Amino acid sequence: MAWYWPTIEDEVSAEAAAQPAVGASAFFAAFTGLIATLSIIYNRPVFGFGGWSLVDAALFVVIAWRIKKMSRTWAVLGLLIYLLEVSFNVTTNKPGAVGILTVVFVLTYIGAIRGTFAFHRYRRMTDAAQPPAIGIT
Repeated sequence: MAWYWPTIEDEVSAEAAAQPAVGASAFFAAFTGLIATLSIIYNRPVFGFGGWSLVDAALFVVIAWRIKKMSRTWAVLGLLIYLLEVSFNVTTNKPGAVGILTVVFVLTYIGAIRGTFAFHRYRRMTDAAQPPAIGIT
């Protein structure tokens, strides 16, 4: 299974397709949080990031957590928010705004979208195939 376009055949492979986005979100949150903390300590922007970037880091922690729980909405939001940030960095001419890591992150979020939607589709098929439990009260 290729990391950039994973094969999704069942619930397990759907979960596996979404997991790289959890790691990418956690990496992005940790890196942004570190840089934002340094900018607060030094009382000046570091690499163009200010203290308000801690909000951004917290948002990506939530994105990682919700993708880990297979949330379709947060998988889509993760991609959209990341693309919004890349667009902002490009328009403000931040150094290194677009690079190989950007392409990797976009592909991992696309994989998360594919994985979360497929996971829920396979889950519905599995639930529909199982007979309902009969409870005796």
